[in-house]
Parts: sequence; C-alpha cells; structure tokens
Amino acid sequence: MRRTGYLHLYGLNLVFDRRGRGPAVVLLAEEAGAWPEPLPEGFTFYLLDLPGHGRTGGPRMAPEELAEYVMGFVVMLNLGSPPILVRGRGERVGEVLRERGYRVFPGDFLGETLHEAMNMG
Repeated sequence: MRRTGYLHLYGLNLVFDRRGRGPAVVLLAEEAGAWPEPLPEGFTFYLLDLPGHGRTGGPRMAPEELAEYVMGFVVMLNLGSPPILVRGRGERVGEVLRERGYRVFPGDFLGETLHEAMNMG
C-alpha cells in the first residue's frame, strides 16, 4: 500500500509516496507514478514527485536545483545514506547527486540493482 506524504522544503510542498517495510530506498524519476508496481518486498521505498512534476508544484528547475530538494528530503526524513535509484529525468539529477557523494544506481532492473546496492552499502 502506498502512503502519500508531504514535506515543506525550500518553499514548496514536496509530495512523495512511501511503500513497504525495510531499509530505505529512494526512487527518483519525474514523478512517483513513473515506477512500476509491484515493487520488491523487504524495502521502504520513497518515491518523489520532483518540483514542477506530478503532484509537486513549482517551476521546472535545472538538475542541480532538483538535487538540492532530494538532498534536503533525505536529510529531513533522516534516511541516512540510502541507495537512490534513478530513471527518466531523475538520471540527470542522479549525476549531480553522485558527484556530491550519494550512492546512485540505474533504476531499470529494480531487483538486480537493489541487490547490488545493498551489498555495496
């Protein structure tokens, strides 16, 4: 079951869905709906709607600006250093996050990528 949450961050209400139980994993695309169902068991997934996309308002932003929202989200929810899986527009944001020391992985094959990410973490 997906639960919708809201986080007021840098003047915007960032909308996200939370699903599952277990170690935190951030799924990053344009919006939460870009990820397939069902998601693998054993993880708590945080699926963001980036500013200017999906249910989160605001203007369209450069990847560097969007990365600031993702970093703030991770800190405000006290997620530690979760793996961040990316696809679509999230790939460009993921490049910025990787440069800043975050663990970023491609989101094409969730099961395989999660196994790799958790073994590296």
